[in-house]
Formats: sequence, structure tokens, C-alpha cells
Amino acid sequence: MIRRRGTERTGDAGARAATSAASPAGPATRRPLLPSYPPRDYLGQLDPAFQAALSERRAGADLSDLVWYHATELPDGRVLPGAWDLRGHEPAYLGGVDVAGKRVLELGPATGYLTFYMERMGAEVVSFEAGFDVPIDLLPVRGVDHPEEKLRVMQETIDRNHDAWWYLHRQFESRAAFVQGNIYDLPADLGTFDVTVVGAILLHLREPWGALAQAAARTTGTMIVTEPLQDDEQPPESNIMRFSPSAEHHMTNWWSIYPGAVVSMLSRLGFGRTETTMHSQRHHLAHDMAADAVAQQMYTVVGRRSVRGPGT
Repeated sequence: MIRRRGTERTGDAGARAATSAASPAGPATRRPLLPSYPPRDYLGQLDPAFQAALSERRAGADLSDLVWYHATELPDGRVLPGAWDLRGHEPAYLGGVDVAGKRVLELGPATGYLTFYMERMGAEVVSFEAGFDVPIDLLPVRGVDHPEEKLRVMQETIDRNHDAWWYLHRQFESRAAFVQGNIYDLPADLGTFDVTVVGAILLHLREPWGALAQAAARTTGTMIVTEPLQDDEQPPESNIMRFSPSAEHHMTNWWSIYPGAVVSMLSRLGFGRTETTMHSQRHHLAHDMAADAVAQQMYTVVGRRSVRGPGT
């Protein structure tokens, strides 16, 4: 079932999907990634003492040095500009799912706008990010991997996103948890979740199926998958994933994914009761804050665990 919510089409789909690799360079001297190594087997990160220590290590970040992925209004009324502005459209982004009273796993929170929004809505949120010794996925160029580029993106964008997450955590007096590791092998001690939110990250992963399978194994109720609609030449229910849809220099854009492909993957993973909705979110193309924001067409697939009868 597909429903549309006030969409507006925009051009240059590849540029719309550009993310961290297009962000402005950081300062000449950037502190090393903290911490620079993971806890053993990535275990123990939910321990309150670990969270407190991580918050303290992040507390010294210079506000002017942070990268804001999302526009965010602070408790004092100040608005921090970001490449994405979800304000007022959060329910559409989340597919209308009520997260109140739910334990929620959020994959790829960036600066955490949805983390703290869902917490205000009554959710207990665990945000999972890349980090430590697990960099983000970058496409090879002409058969060559570029580890130095992974390090640059991690230092200049991703790590600064993490500093921003913790800054907002303090501003909102949040109780949300922040854990890091390998999205294809989630830490074994995270437990289970009522809801998992996968917000516009599948296009940036070399193995979307692997990430969804890991999350699904830990989700008892509902999967929420939101992605930009980069292609519209085929019906949205088409089971299509197009590889490397953007220009060669967009090294983080692995896929253009039709809603039908997400529906098919979720169904295989046991979340066969699905609903797809279309919506738009304000976005600065290529994360160029000097450019006017456009209405980025997006979709959200909500998958709920199928109910199995006797003998099925």
C-alpha cells in the first residue's frame, strides 16, 4: 500500500543524495578520534559509566567546529542551521509510527535531531553510529580504495557529527544512549527493540541487506526505513536498486533504492505487513548551506512483524 503526502519533485537526484564527502573541510588541526579504539568486542557501551565517560570526553568540543546535519532548535530558542530541516515533518519521516513508550534503535543518527525528537515523544532511544576503528563505507575509484579519504571523512565530518550529537544531548538533558561499532555486526549486548529507525542511510551502505538483517534480528515490532527517492522512471513499487547512481566524486552514494526493494527486503526479514508513504523534507543540495533549500522527495516504508499462525 502506497500513500503520498504533499510531495514536490526536484532535479539533480545525485546531488540531493550527497552527504558527508561534500561537507566543508575541518580545521587544519583536528584532535584525534576519541576514543581511538573500541571496547572489547564493542560490549559494555550501554553501561551508564561508559556513557558518562564518553559524554565527558566530548564535552570539550568547540561549538564553532561542529558539523550540523540537521537544523535544530535549542531549548533557549536558538536555531542551529543544518543541511536537513525536518522540523514540523517528523511524523511523515517516521511513517506516522507512535514511538511513545517504545525502546527504539536508531541507525545513523548523525547530529541526533530525530534521537531527541523521539525521546521527547516518549521513546527510550539507543543511537548507533560508525566510529572507533570502523569507518563509513566509501566507493572505490577505478578499482582503488582510499583509506586516507575514509580517515578524512571520519575526522572532518563524522566525528564532528558525533560531537554535535553529544552537545545536543547535554542541551536537552537527554537520557538517550550513543553506541558505535560495525553496522553489519551489531554489538551483542544491545538487547531487543520495539522499533528500529533506519533513516536515509541504506544508500550509503555497501550492504543494505546486511544492515537491515542485523537490525531486524533485534526488532520485535516495527521497522521504519526512510530514503530519498532518487529515481522515478519506474513505479515506486518496483523492486529495483541502482548501483552508484551519482557522479564519481560522490564516494558515499552506493545505491538508488526504490521503495519496492525495501518492501521486499523487509518482507523476507519477517516484516511483511508494510505501508509506504511519500513525503518531502527541506534539504540543502550537496549540503551547501549557501544554496536555497529544496523540497527533497522521500519515502518511508513501515514494516511490522508478520503474525504467524499455528503450523506456519
